[in-house]
Amino acid sequence: MRSPRVLVISPIPSHPADQGNSARIQALAAELMSRGLVLEFFYYGMEGLSEAQRTDMQAFWADFHFMASLPLPDPKFGHCWGIDDWCPAALCDAVRALHETRHYDAVLVNYVWMSRVLVDLRDTFRIIDTHDIFGERNLVALREGLEPRWFFTTIRQENDGFLRADLLIGIQDYEAQCIRERVAVETITIGHCLSPFFLSSFAGGRPLVSFGYIGSSNPWNVRCVLALDAAIGRDGGIDWMLAGSLLRKQLRLVSAPHLLGFVAKLEDFYGVIDCVINPMMGGTGLKIKTVEALAFGKPVIGTIDAFQGLPATHPAQQLRSAEECADVMRRYQADDAFRGELKLASRMLYFEYMIKVGGEITSLADRILQASRGKVREAVPRASVVKRSGAGARRKREL
Repeated sequence: MRSPRVLVISPIPSHPADQGNSARIQALAAELMSRGLVLEFFYYGMEGLSEAQRTDMQAFWADFHFMASLPLPDPKFGHCWGIDDWCPAALCDAVRALHETRHYDAVLVNYVWMSRVLVDLRDTFRIIDTHDIFGERNLVALREGLEPRWFFTTIRQENDGFLRADLLIGIQDYEAQCIRERVAVETITIGHCLSPFFLSSFAGGRPLVSFGYIGSSNPWNVRCVLALDAAIGRDGGIDWMLAGSLLRKQLRLVSAPHLLGFVAKLEDFYGVIDCVINPMMGGTGLKIKTVEALAFGKPVIGTIDAFQGLPATHPAQQLRSAEECADVMRRYQADDAFRGELKLASRMLYFEYMIKVGGEITSLADRILQASRGKVREAVPRASVVKRSGAGARRKREL
């Protein structure tokens, strides 16, 4: 029997995995491939496409399809986007034509605001990997004192998008439960799976810096780095490093961290630090940088929000402010026993979480396999909304 064929659709590239959403797409795909599925990738190029990216994605996926993104229209609503504003009819037509030729067993769409492509697809298992909750996401940002960025919509519009799928994926249990309370579509959790790099390709040498933080330039990351910098202070006695595209913001920092900047390989960052710090306050979704640090074998100090979706219990991973993070960093530098304790807790957390996520991905692969055999097509009420508000390749084909 042939292997199930899946089309993965995304508005962001899978390569390089230098931001959380790209890392998520790449890691989940690799795990599904390892379970015998054949995955093709349709990139709607909202973030452009370099020749290096094209080469990498053609090598990774069974087939690679690309469509240049169209200009965004004006928002459907005065205060937020409509669910289909970022997903043009031309993209839906291209996906439908591809499916009519290749007859995919499943189509997996990244982000609910790309769900319009599922509307006219027939005889395929329709899946949305939500990544995050986008209904009233702007209000979450405003409550945190940040300007709303990227995509946000109403809960009603997001529900309409959810109802287009046969299966919804939440990136953590809390968000999956929020979705279940709002729509009568089967919803599962699949966290972020990463190989134990500390056992294979990554071999960290002697750390040069005690602590490190790596992140993109989104407003949440910038705010938490500035808060930690202020908490450490000018003479805080903490040796730490910053890396990633957030340094393009030319931040005014008083604690004099080492500035590594953008790194081509994550090993270049994790190989020179001893411990990862994540002082995230607020935000939604799973903090993939936390999972990544654990996969590289690093102990992690962070806030409750930094570990949301992970079964963390160590007090150093349940902090409530940047000030508490700075205090624990000082203790980590000074206390050998505490360092050993946190390293062990972080290593055990990694294995516990990966066992859970591995089972979740296997369940998804089994569902797709069953669908490909025509044995499972569960009827989902398409017009049923439970609550109107709720808790927060080788070959290139260009279309």
